[in-house]
Amino acid sequence: MKPNNSTDDGAVLFCPNCGQQVTVNDDFCPNCGYNLRAYRQETQASMPDQPTAVSKPAKAAGRKRKKVRTKQQRRRRREIFLGVLIAILVIGGITYGEYYYSKTSTLRRVVAAVKNNQSDLHRYFYTNDRNLKLTNEALQPLTKYFNQNPDQLLAFKAQSAGLGTFDNQRLSYQKAGRKFLIFPDWKVKVKPVYVTLTVNEKNAQIKENGTKIATSNTPHFSKKIGPLVPGSYQLSSSANLNGHKLANTNTYHLNSSRTIPLTLKTVSFNVTGPAGTHVEINSKDQGKIGSSGVMAFKDFPWTQEMKVQGVYQNGKKSISSQPRVISGSNGDHDVSLVFKGLVSYDDADTLFSNLSEAMTSYSDSGDLDDATDDDGDDMSSFFVGGDSSPYFGQFRHMGKSYYENDDLDGIDVSATVDSIKLSSQNSSDVTYDMKYRFDTGGHYHIQVFRYTANVVKNDDDDNPVEINSISNQYQKISDYDKAY
Repeated sequence: MKPNNSTDDGAVLFCPNCGQQVTVNDDFCPNCGYNLRAYRQETQASMPDQPTAVSKPAKAAGRKRKKVRTKQQRRRRREIFLGVLIAILVIGGITYGEYYYSKTSTLRRVVAAVKNNQSDLHRYFYTNDRNLKLTNEALQPLTKYFNQNPDQLLAFKAQSAGLGTFDNQRLSYQKAGRKFLIFPDWKVKVKPVYVTLTVNEKNAQIKENGTKIATSNTPHFSKKIGPLVPGSYQLSSSANLNGHKLANTNTYHLNSSRTIPLTLKTVSFNVTGPAGTHVEINSKDQGKIGSSGVMAFKDFPWTQEMKVQGVYQNGKKSISSQPRVISGSNGDHDVSLVFKGLVSYDDADTLFSNLSEAMTSYSDSGDLDDATDDDGDDMSSFFVGGDSSPYFGQFRHMGKSYYENDDLDGIDVSATVDSIKLSSQNSSDVTYDMKYRFDTGGHYHIQVFRYTANVVKNDDDDNPVEINSISNQYQKISDYDKAY
């Protein structure tokens, strides 16, 4: 404990012997002679060393002291974070896997793989037939069929999502196991086809997709091929007969096990249709129909399922007829190409004759109720849309003006069809001449104009065709007077 007669730095204020006040510079007490220097040295020697106090800045009010974590606490914290992260990844992976490997998502990838003929196409298919190895090459007939018939690819997608089967149950979309032991493995199961090919000539070559697979050694030869993936296959036979090479080549959609005769023979037939129509036999262009409307084929090599189709070109539009099949029976055949939108000459002639009759009656009476043909059909019934058709409105306005013309004693209208051309899959362009004979009270004034109307078919037996539109471009054919 510090003495009461000393200052903080050890200086004596009073003499420890007599109590006389002294100064810090006195070595001896002026009153009793006490040795103050010795006393100071003895006092300082007996006091322990005190560290020099270092002033520290005051801590901010309210600030807490930061805790120092141990290595064990830090390691535990990392383990918890890692565990949470792994849990999130696992849950996220399972959720995404359930979506990615779902029935719907996998089917979308199957359709895309078929459409694009992807290199991994084969991994979406499997079969229970041990003799069939499903490689991309083996699946080419299937991809060819779907790409040539996109509507069938859409049907495959729809039926696989619903019933699960397609194409005579040759393709079945079903589970084929599991992915990563968790997710369903959806695939297309292929039920292959086996086909027997026959030929009626010896030494005939039989080919599958252009590759020779057999040569007949008898006039009644058969060859079984398979297993095959359902799809499009080109099958052919060829041989030399009496110095002429005959071939039977066709593309078949194989979706059942059956026998296909690759018979070598010829047939003769005539194809009738609009002039300028291209005639295709088994999708190969054989030329155009001439002005006669008939194209003759003599001793043409016959094939099973031999199809004839016409393709009419109207500007940039290609209009196809309904396909017709040529049978293998003996004798000549006549094939008429049927175009859905092609209007017959008789129907067109009747339409414009009836329109002329109705126009004549209306111009004479001025009463719209009289605007009918001989059968009582209203003039509006000859137009698509009836009374609302703007082209019917033109005829109504024209007939009314003729009736109100005081210089005319009467008018007679008649029409003649000049030509008919396909316009679209559902309509034809009919070019016709309309003749107006005006009775002027002393002679006839006659005018003939040529028009083109777009005519469509309908389901009305009384009026099987209707005027859809009339071109604004017309031609005056003649204009003259004739005495009574």
